[in-house]
Amino acid sequence: MNLNDLRNFLETSQENDYVLVIISLIFCILASFLLMYVYKYKSNSLSSKIQISPIIPLLSTITFLVILIVKSSLALSLGLVGALSVIRFRTPVKEPEDLAFLFLSIGIGIGYGATQIYLTTIIFLSIIFIIWFFLSKKEQNIKNDFNLIIESKSKDKDKVFSEIQKMLKDFSIEANFVKLEQNNDNFILYFRVSFQNVENINKITHEINKKLNDVQFSIYENRVID
Repeated sequence: MNLNDLRNFLETSQENDYVLVIISLIFCILASFLLMYVYKYKSNSLSSKIQISPIIPLLSTITFLVILIVKSSLALSLGLVGALSVIRFRTPVKEPEDLAFLFLSIGIGIGYGATQIYLTTIIFLSIIFIIWFFLSKKEQNIKNDFNLIIESKSKDKDKVFSEIQKMLKDFSIEANFVKLEQNNDNFILYFRVSFQNVENINKITHEINKKLNDVQFSIYENRVID
């Protein structure tokens, strides 16, 4: 069987062909775990990898099941629309890159659930190739790219922010403010920072402990911690 025969078999088989469904499921699972690996090691997401990466295979597989069930029935499709209308996500996706990976995992489930194995595989691998070699700059930044997270219950947020800015100016090569999270009890500041050497990390740690003893903080390299 040559490549054209295999392609025709995968795209023209009957919907009740259980062998094709099993093949589609296997491809879906393999693709979703590959996507999870790429997300963990090539994504520049700041704070959501631990929460999001394990659900990528699950999301793809669930989407596969839903599409497999409703694709041959208009009534079931309409029922799915009604069921999804009552779902609410209480935790928003904070990073646009996370949203793109989640959408891609759903796309995998839709493609393989519709038994479009050949086209889904080719397009998915093309996207992975682009992400791995062109869109991710992790390999260039990993040696000197750190995340600094400051958490405080102080009422004077401006003072804390000002003091942190001064310290970063004195002890870092480059510092970029990423985001602020705040609720009634505390606030969290996120920075992406580059240090010249380990000594400067020790210095800024000492200064934070000395001048802002009411805050909690963490400094870690911008990569996945296994």
